[in-house]
Amino acid sequence: MKKIYDIQNMLRNIGTKQVMLYDTLSIYYAIGAKFYPHERFLALLVKDEGKPVLFLNNLFPCEELDGIEIVRFNDNDDYLGVFCNYLVGGKLAVDKNLPSRFLLPIMEKHHDVCISSVVEDLRLAKDQDEVQKMRASSRLNDEIMEQVEKFLHVGVSDKEVEEYIFSLYKKYNVVPSFEPIVAFKNTASDPHASANGQILTEEDVCIVDMGLILDDYCSDMTRTFVYNYPKMEEIYRIVLKANLAAESMIRPGVKFSDIDKAARSVIEAAGYGEYFTHRTGHGIGLEVHEPKDVSSANDDVVREGYCFSIEPGIYLPGVGGVRIEDLVVVTADGCEVLNLYRK
Repeated sequence: MKKIYDIQNMLRNIGTKQVMLYDTLSIYYAIGAKFYPHERFLALLVKDEGKPVLFLNNLFPCEELDGIEIVRFNDNDDYLGVFCNYLVGGKLAVDKNLPSRFLLPIMEKHHDVCISSVVEDLRLAKDQDEVQKMRASSRLNDEIMEQVEKFLHVGVSDKEVEEYIFSLYKKYNVVPSFEPIVAFKNTASDPHASANGQILTEEDVCIVDMGLILDDYCSDMTRTFVYNYPKMEEIYRIVLKANLAAESMIRPGVKFSDIDKAARSVIEAAGYGEYFTHRTGHGIGLEVHEPKDVSSANDDVVREGYCFSIEPGIYLPGVGGVRIEDLVVVTADGCEVLNLYRK
């Protein structure tokens, strides 16, 4: 129930009496139970005091949950009316994933409704158990990346490499956290390239960007392999320097925008600023992309437990590209780089 207490403390701190969680990952985060409601209504109502209430369709089995009241309903019941009967006066905070087909009727019955990031904000700072899961997910991703590098050879196609990655996911009984990216030479100049049957040549570059979900937590890493390609070897050294510059300054209290600047300044000083076309990183945890991106637009400060990617890149049209990505978790006086496979 610690997560529930944390939510209740957050509600008291912001002066809000109640929050409705619809997002299934946020519900899992709060009470440790997974549901897949598809188009049906599901909600966890947490008030600033008292028992949380889970509203659950009878179609979905669920054992008793310690400290949670469960309200059951059928498809034909007035479940939104029942839900609203549990609300207290004042503002109802809801998460951003609540569909309008539920939001609008609730607003008709309970006028004071606002979008809130109460649980998203709590999910930003990982506790020790979550850090260990993030660490384990990244370690397995490292292990798979090592096997992928050994698999690479002149004459292999990007599609064959992609298929090999999926075979390793199957071998380790995990699923990808996103569709892997495998890109050679020309296609490597596209940060979100798709495998198209290109063949790895003797003078080439290969970007592999991949991640998996282990014990519910996501990993994400990118490595770039350069083969007898002097121009890309030069670019690689610049991107590696940018990656290390950003990671070296991460600690509580530093602005995300300054971390982005540390990476971007290295690339700009080398004359390739216009070819670094995306943010330096993104939050990660139960989802592969979570809030608090590492960008020039985000002046929020880093806090202990935050987990995010550092992934500077340079992409030269018609020539190739390089990206180097690690995940980091912020510690009391710096950061831990979760990816240990060689850069």
